[in-house]
Amino acid sequence: MPRVLITETVLRDAQQSLVQGRLKLQHVLPIAKNLDDIGYHALDAWGGWTFAASVRALQEDPWQRLRALRGAIEKTPLQMLIRGQTLISQSHQPDDVVRAFIEQAVEDGIRVIRMFDPLNDLRNLEVPIEAAHKAGARVIGALVYSPSPVEDEPWLVRSANRLKALGADWIGIEDVAGILAPVTARTLVSALVSGTRLPVSIHSHSTTALAPISYFAAIEAGATGVDTALSALAWGASQPATETMVASLHDGPYDTGLDLTLISQASRYFDEIHDEYLEFQDPIAFRNDVYVLEHQLPAPVLAVLIRNLRERKAIDRYDRLMHELVQVRQEMGYPPMAAPINRIAANQALANTLSDKRYQHIDQPFRDYVKGLYGAPPAPIDADVRKRALGSSEAITMRPADLLQPGLERARREMRKQGLTPSGVDQVLTYILFPEEAPGILRPSSARRVEPAPASGSSQPPEPAPAQAPAGAAAPDPLALPGPAAREFTVEVDGEPYRVRILADGVPGAPAGAPRVAASAQPAARPAGGNGAIQAPMQGMVVKVKVAPGDKVRLGDVVVVLEAMKMQNDIVATLGGTVREVYAKEGAIVAPNEVLMTIG
Repeated sequence: MPRVLITETVLRDAQQSLVQGRLKLQHVLPIAKNLDDIGYHALDAWGGWTFAASVRALQEDPWQRLRALRGAIEKTPLQMLIRGQTLISQSHQPDDVVRAFIEQAVEDGIRVIRMFDPLNDLRNLEVPIEAAHKAGARVIGALVYSPSPVEDEPWLVRSANRLKALGADWIGIEDVAGILAPVTARTLVSALVSGTRLPVSIHSHSTTALAPISYFAAIEAGATGVDTALSALAWGASQPATETMVASLHDGPYDTGLDLTLISQASRYFDEIHDEYLEFQDPIAFRNDVYVLEHQLPAPVLAVLIRNLRERKAIDRYDRLMHELVQVRQEMGYPPMAAPINRIAANQALANTLSDKRYQHIDQPFRDYVKGLYGAPPAPIDADVRKRALGSSEAITMRPADLLQPGLERARREMRKQGLTPSGVDQVLTYILFPEEAPGILRPSSARRVEPAPASGSSQPPEPAPAQAPAGAAAPDPLALPGPAAREFTVEVDGEPYRVRILADGVPGAPAGAPRVAASAQPAARPAGGNGAIQAPMQGMVVKVKVAPGDKVRLGDVVVVLEAMKMQNDIVATLGGTVREVYAKEGAIVAPNEVLMTIG
């Protein structure tokens, strides 16, 4: 029997899951040689949310971090994770950006690229797989495991064979919610191995505590590799402990061949620096919750929904919310419940639960999903839901990135206008993915602090700053309902909840510069959302209006850039035509569902 290959996640997914990706490079480098000597198949060390955390929270250049890791880890291949055409962001990127990102990552030390598409729309993996092979990396083409009447075992095997045809070297199973059961793991892996004749890798989380049992069943069925984390950063929302899996397989037919003494030394090191990261550890991330098997939402996302019910004194609607979660996913065409799709489904389920009528309120991300701007779901979207979301306009059927213009040269021009002179492609890529925060890394002398103060030296006119949450927080809950003048919301980003208090005009004792956020409906002068209306998907500040009345726009063009809690969001045209009216003003604060412009 061949040895089971272990990929260690402590440098990327494990610390992303348990300490919000805040693991500092200065704490990684002292243990790097030890990790290198253990003999892992690969070290999951880069990509995913950790790229964003480097930029936003640590104020580190993520590319320099990668190069430092490669310099310290000489023998073990470094692995990164990307979400297909979105790379490490929430929106699709142009093909030239995807190719440049992958080429730069491989040049700087990545040898294995694990990639999946949140919708399992494999069109969104075509360019990434091609680019990875051209750059010389090994590709693990992964499928999100999120069972439904559509994505059954035969469907997964067919999809795996398509990944093989696209050029994947390995097939991966991406169990983002930790719901892969042992019996299913055994049959699925057996079918994938016999159906594709490729090595199979399993990545799961310990949310339901099923993962180590499922790993063992998958290994017995022929899985070549599994992902684990050193015990100091294992379990809960992270992966099963490396020590547990290595010990359980020791002296058997699937022995990993790894030295438990070296592994234990490395784990003790991370135990010793554990207290450095206490403030970033959420108790929710350490729970085990078997009810995830029913709704397939990660526990932190569900916890935010429950808090919303409590804050609105509607906890008696919990059972209805659970029903809505299942029904909304069905009406959405059974999408895999991976980010960002799981949040779109969860927010719509909450809106339906709190409204008098289902789909009475629909936010822009849900409309974009129905429009096809994230890709194609496994099954058709319910016809009535499609009509409510799009009106008379049609969904796109093309690959979403086909709507996007090349991005590299455009970004270089924008950087020069800001006085930034990129010295390499890596800097341009950082700017494209994080245009608001990039100057703080690329031009330290005039760096903008990510937290807690708002940016200085902005080209925008002075405006009251929006209420602040910890760096990287999402916008206030877009499902907020009208209420008292002083409002509190719980917002969530990548499993991290924050409390945000918003003060409106006229609140006694409101500090100078408090945001003027109206809890009522949008101004009467603006039309209600409907055909041709482009609405704000969240509360935020308008950073840039990219079109004017009379401009011609195409489906998918960026028309407004909206900043919410230091995150920039591209608002795109959901239909093509001529811009009729523009209501958005740069520097202004807009409310959820406020009409930014109309297109006809």
